[in-house]
Amino acid sequence: MMTLKERVEAAIKLQAVDRVPVIPLITPFFPARHKGMTNAQAIHDLDRARELIMEVFDEVGGWDGMIYPGYAYMVAPKISAVIMVPPLRQPGRGLGDNEVPQFEEREEISLNDYDLIIKLGWKAFAEKNYSRFLPVPEAKLIRWTERQLEQFVKDVKAWEEKDVPCLAGSMTLTPLMFFSMKRTLINFTLDLYRYPDKVAAVFDASVDDFIDSAIAAARLTKLPGIMLAMERGGGFYYPLKIFERFELPYLKKMVEAFTSAGFITILHFDSDWTINLPYLKELPKAKCICELDSTTDIFKAKEILNGHMCIMGDVPASLSSLGRPEEMEEYCTKLIDKIGKGGGYILSSGCEVPADTKFENFKAMINTAKTHLPPFD
Repeated sequence: MMTLKERVEAAIKLQAVDRVPVIPLITPFFPARHKGMTNAQAIHDLDRARELIMEVFDEVGGWDGMIYPGYAYMVAPKISAVIMVPPLRQPGRGLGDNEVPQFEEREEISLNDYDLIIKLGWKAFAEKNYSRFLPVPEAKLIRWTERQLEQFVKDVKAWEEKDVPCLAGSMTLTPLMFFSMKRTLINFTLDLYRYPDKVAAVFDASVDDFIDSAIAAARLTKLPGIMLAMERGGGFYYPLKIFERFELPYLKKMVEAFTSAGFITILHFDSDWTINLPYLKELPKAKCICELDSTTDIFKAKEILNGHMCIMGDVPASLSSLGRPEEMEEYCTKLIDKIGKGGGYILSSGCEVPADTKFENFKAMINTAKTHLPPFD
């Protein structure tokens, strides 16, 4: 029997495992509902948020690792990194007590700001204009990052005491994803077609600081990976000519920088990236995880990325929330047989485990990974 850490590391390195590891992307919201608490109660106390996840962990007999160890944000202690955290409404703070967090799509960067970012670079622009985004004293913002780091490290140590490995020591965005959220999807898409050279220049002026902040945060947490969250650069939103110019070069630069710094990259792909999958073979071999959310064709991903990149996913939210345990077992068995064949696979939820997941379905997912052995011939 492999240890949890050995099993996860072998899957990432495309090596044989004794069984497919299972690592759900889990936050406190499903555990809270299972325990009869509101989401607002679950995240009011970050220690309690972690404890809720651990209680579910114990109830199902454990799983193989955590992508994130709790609910604290992990960003570098610098203004430019704080501003990269998207505007977020939280349960009990702008939302009902039992709702889940919602990103707020609003224009925070204007078209005129592009010229300033090109001139100054992202870091200097953010430091000069931070009060527009977060109208509080600079010292307070930095102290927030320090508290988040303290909590994050505390969460990691709690899982380490259970011998459960944590993967992502920080999270960042590609320039396309970041500026799309700061400009709004509609305005940013118009920019791509009206001012393509200016958009590219803004990306060039920003990407190095995105890289530096992500690496700095991951080094503070001493975890092996960096999550690179992407949604809007793939085929669901844009044709390949947009992807090839405005997403792929920066994706490659970021992943190569993370690899050179000694980190794996967890490519968090929301939305359908099926037509973009062949390009992922341009990324370093066995240094990334392709994490899918059930809209990308995971079976096509296996066909294309087999022997090049670990795949993680992709139990659909609908199956977790509306299915039956036997349906969950059947689907997970299919994933293990087809995606797990030959190694390089981690069974997981398709993005986050939904708040309204049925406990018996979640348990069936975990149990199937533990009992159904993958074929290696």
